[in-house]
Amino acid sequence: MQATVFDIPAQPLRASLNAFASQAGLRIAYPAALASGRTAPALRGAYGNAEALRALLSGTGLSFSISPSGTVTIADRVSSAHDGPVSADGSMVLDVIEVTGGLGGTSVYAPYETPAATAHIDESTIEKYRGSDPADIFRGTPGVTSANARNGAGSIDMNIRGVQGMGRVATTVDGAMNGVEVQQDYQGYSNRTFVDPDFLGGIDITRGSDAASNGVAGTVAMRTIDATDIVEEGKRFGFRVKGGFGTNSSKPTPGAVGGYQLPGSRWSAPVAIPSPDGMDRPALLEPTNGYGSAVAAYHDETYDFLLGYAYRKRGNYHAGENGPAARPYLAGPKRICNSWDWCEDWPEYVEVGGIANFRPGEEVLNTELETRSAIAKGTIRFGDGQSMKLGYTGFRSEAGDQIAWRMQTDRDRPIQRDQTSGTSVDTYTARYRWQPEGSDLIDFTANAWLSDMEFRQPWSRGGRMVPNPPQFGLPMDFRTGSDVFMWGIDVGNKSRLSTQYGDVTLDYGLSYTDQRTAPSAYTTELTGPYVPHGNKKEFAAFVKADWKPLDWLTVDGGLRYSYYKTEDDRPDAPSARYKNAGTRSDGGLSPSIGLTFEPFENTQIYGRYSYALRSPSIIESVSGGLIVSTVANIESERASNWDFGINHTREGVFSANDRAMVKLGYFDWTINNYVSPQEGRTPEGYWTSLMVNLDKAKFSGIELSGRYENAGFAAELSANYYTNVEFCPKDTGCANKTLYQDLATNQVPPEYMISLSLSQKLLEERLTLGGRVTHMGPRAAGHSKIGITGAGQLISLIKWEPFTLVDVFAEYKFTDNLTGTFRVENLTDAFYVDPLGTMQRPGPGRTFYASMTAKF
Repeated sequence: MQATVFDIPAQPLRASLNAFASQAGLRIAYPAALASGRTAPALRGAYGNAEALRALLSGTGLSFSISPSGTVTIADRVSSAHDGPVSADGSMVLDVIEVTGGLGGTSVYAPYETPAATAHIDESTIEKYRGSDPADIFRGTPGVTSANARNGAGSIDMNIRGVQGMGRVATTVDGAMNGVEVQQDYQGYSNRTFVDPDFLGGIDITRGSDAASNGVAGTVAMRTIDATDIVEEGKRFGFRVKGGFGTNSSKPTPGAVGGYQLPGSRWSAPVAIPSPDGMDRPALLEPTNGYGSAVAAYHDETYDFLLGYAYRKRGNYHAGENGPAARPYLAGPKRICNSWDWCEDWPEYVEVGGIANFRPGEEVLNTELETRSAIAKGTIRFGDGQSMKLGYTGFRSEAGDQIAWRMQTDRDRPIQRDQTSGTSVDTYTARYRWQPEGSDLIDFTANAWLSDMEFRQPWSRGGRMVPNPPQFGLPMDFRTGSDVFMWGIDVGNKSRLSTQYGDVTLDYGLSYTDQRTAPSAYTTELTGPYVPHGNKKEFAAFVKADWKPLDWLTVDGGLRYSYYKTEDDRPDAPSARYKNAGTRSDGGLSPSIGLTFEPFENTQIYGRYSYALRSPSIIESVSGGLIVSTVANIESERASNWDFGINHTREGVFSANDRAMVKLGYFDWTINNYVSPQEGRTPEGYWTSLMVNLDKAKFSGIELSGRYENAGFAAELSANYYTNVEFCPKDTGCANKTLYQDLATNQVPPEYMISLSLSQKLLEERLTLGGRVTHMGPRAAGHSKIGITGAGQLISLIKWEPFTLVDVFAEYKFTDNLTGTFRVENLTDAFYVDPLGTMQRPGPGRTFYASMTAKF
């Protein structure tokens, strides 16, 4: 039988069995009490599965068996056959059975056993709390938020600890990047990565830099499903079909208006006129949108194949009815001043009376979304531990996706656009692995990926279309946008060494990425030179080492070298408008070091420091952009990151079979040379906006995760609190506020967040009931005085108020192959505006979802 190379440290038996299942690709079933209080020795090297289990269980008094289907069963040698109570039909009644899946991905327990600031969102959690948009998947994860949740065309835009955009967070799908920056006119940019939640198998998150990644703020690695997620044990073929419906949406009506028409000048009548549209909200259980997917897979010892397709369609959702919705009122005389300090005295001013110009329960215009997704994967396993996996994912969306500057303030009135915006993403991946039998020195991987993206939007920049210029002869529905083509390769190897001074693990490799961004046909002619046109190449080499000189001490370190080069491909660059564009390059080293102490059983205390480099993105280093018309000689950012934390797991807290886990951490980040758009003047004396380096930006805070399990009951608590957020221009010092015109204006997270999830299994674990409560606090930093404006403010501050959301679900297994899921998002029908958005738009109100999943 072919051996597997295991790398499992000495630790509690439960954690070792989890690691064994993951590395061996097996499922393990055992009464939960058997692992309580037991430990397992370290296991490193190449072993057969049976040999490895014998080593892990040595001295525990436990035995095991491996079924033909590959399921491992563990029992007590003495009591398994004699002590279990016997029912009337002669069958044995067993204790709670824990099943550990070894089908790829990370366990939900892994963050509590990893000495680093990590988090994991498994497929089950994604299904239960997927929300109305993909960004909702990340709600309740400490220190992590997906921005632009309600205006992202079905995308995610990751923010880690207040740091976001321009490549600061490395976001991948099966190791491939597919990000695009979308111009929001005077509101800057939104950063978008696309994946269909139906195809997600799990998400691994690291907060903070890592020598193997270019994300100075962290990484978000999303894994799509594999054949082993679909094919049941003991079978070769598997099928999964999902279908469901949702409520709380209405079909869009082009040209419809929402909210209130407010007085436009002091001479207007002081009356707020409500729109006649948008208040016909459907009943709670009335199906108004739908979704479905089908996946087929094949799996055996040599080959894997998987094919899948998903479709979903939703109209405009309706806002909640309880909270700070628009309720206009007369505020009496008021002086109104603009950003130039020019003021008018209004004899009677009409206040909106809420945080957005939407009424309670109103249809939120331009939030419709239609997506089509496809996935295909194939794996072949050769001899001597070699395998090759090829993959493809395709994503198409049509979305309301309004330009953000049309809804900059709580007084802006929504208008339904005639056209949607379209996104097309095609991603191809190839992954090779060589892990020869019996070798501790070779665990080699080579990956290649390619992403081809197109983004198109109505060229009139919001509102209704205007006639196209006749000189171009374009159709009325012509759309402008950008094309992004990116590809990359990486190779790496892991080596494990046993020395008289302790075990050493080495991880080292090389990577190369190439990204090209260009305006699509006629975009520059119709909208101006605002879409960047350039190329960025980046090369990196890294090495990481873990050294365990003592049973209770681990020392880790890393070193990364990276070099980048950007080229401006705009035909007229450099020009008087775009200064210092052209070719630029730079490179440098990023070192890191960490210590992990294990003074007690099931306890880890860790600290880590990294000094990471981030090279400028295409947006920051080539010509183009409405808000940035001058490119300065900016330097690379340098992130100086400290992380400290403790992990602790305890079993038998309140009863013999329960267990509790806690992860508590503190971070202190300083990003030197923080890149920010700021006011300036051209040599000709005109006001402009240009990218500059601030002295620094500072972020610090506390993060908490906890989990408790007992007899089918599970509770998970997560929270974070920012102790400091500061931005520091050169020569003016630091302040707890963002700068006017900085993209960070709408990237500052809530000062605190707390989330509690509860679930209980009933009816022989066929029924699971649960829910989650999440509270978002106020913004963690203030904002500077408004400076220059054009047609609107440059980067208006989007305001939100603290809010609480309640989500509930019920999951019932009708048969072993048929499961129904019922969930209600925003149970209390709260009216709220999400943090980190670029437009003043409320989130969806109470929405009911029902779905069925069949696997056979």
